[in-house]
This record gives sequence, C-alpha cells and structure tokens, in this order.
Amino acid sequence: MTWGIKLILLLAVLIRTILTDPDNWISEPLSVFFSVGEEVVLRCDSDLIESDRVVWYRRTPEGDNVFLDTKYPQVNLAQDLDGRINATATRSFLALSNLSLMDTGEYWCGVFYEGVCVSVTKTLLLVWDPFGINSTFYRVYSSLMACALLGMVCVLITVNLKTRRRDQASLKTRWTAAQTQRRSRVEEEREEVDEEEKEANDEERVKKQKGTLR
Repeated sequence: MTWGIKLILLLAVLIRTILTDPDNWISEPLSVFFSVGEEVVLRCDSDLIESDRVVWYRRTPEGDNVFLDTKYPQVNLAQDLDGRINATATRSFLALSNLSLMDTGEYWCGVFYEGVCVSVTKTLLLVWDPFGINSTFYRVYSSLMACALLGMVCVLITVNLKTRRRDQASLKTRWTAAQTQRRSRVEEEREEVDEEEKEANDEERVKKQKGTLR
C-alpha cells in the first residue's frame, strides 16, 4: 500500500472519529490565542503509552490535512510547517513557531492504539485581538458597562421611589386638608343650627312672657 493511500485512510478514520464519536474526547475543546510571529504549544490530552501512535490533523482556511504522524516521522506531511514544528519526547505536546494568520484554525490530536483511535483532543488556534471579545480590555470594558448599567437602574429605581413617596405624601396632605375643611364646615353648620335653635327658644320664651303679662 502506498504512502498516499495510507494517509488518506488514516485521515478518513480520524475525521470519522471526530465527527461521529465525540465521546472519545478526553477534555473539552481548548482555545489557544497567538500573535503573529509567536510560538504556541498544543497539548494532546491523553494517557500516552509507548506503543501509541499520535497523529496531528489541522483544519485551516488553506484546507484539511495531517501534518504530523509519529509512526512515520520521516514523511514530510506539511510543507508550510517545515522547520516550525517541535514535538516533545513524550509526544503529549507540539510546539508551533513563527505563526501567521494562515495558521488560524482547528487542530486535532488523535491517539491510536493497535490501529484504533482511542482519544481525540481539539484545540482552536485563534489570533489574539487586544480589543476583541476574549481580551482583557473587553472583559474590563464589559464589567464597567455592566456596573454603569446597574448604577443607572439603581438611580432610576431610587428616583421612582422618591417620586412615588412625594406623590403619596402630597396626596395624604391634600386628603388631610380636605378632611379638616370638611370638619370645619360641619362644625360651622352645627353652630349655625345651635344658634338658630337658641334664637327660636328665646323668641318662644319672650312670647310666653308677654302672654303672661296680659
């Protein structure tokens, strides 16, 4: 079997494992940020043993391909990564140097044992944006905006409560004034009635006195 056919079959197995059997993932997908020209270290999260075969696969804007196979290290699988790859002796980590924007994408580490893919680790390699959603600036800005929004809400609630209390106090004052005015009017009417009754009684008494004198 030629090298090309072997690589195609291996790539097909790895892609099938990634797409159809996500339970093989040892951990959640990782996110690694980089700046142009920097070096990053990708991790293959697995309990590696001496007989394991590790295959690194990537999915970038340039396409999908296997760029490192520990079983066939002599085969140059990725021309653009020539001289930029440094695999550790334990094969758990892979260093990529002199990164560019074209290196952005998904990187998969597949661990094979006796021809079977036993684990897959996914890493997202992303360009670091100092003002992006994952930056410290964005997190601080979001926190400040959240605090400012919370402060505005508190101010609005306080103003609303004060306005309601002032309206309630004004309504209570008007109601008290109306009650006082009503009581005053009732008392005045009662005094007028008492005065009229007194005058009527006086007139009646005067009439009786005049009748007695006659």
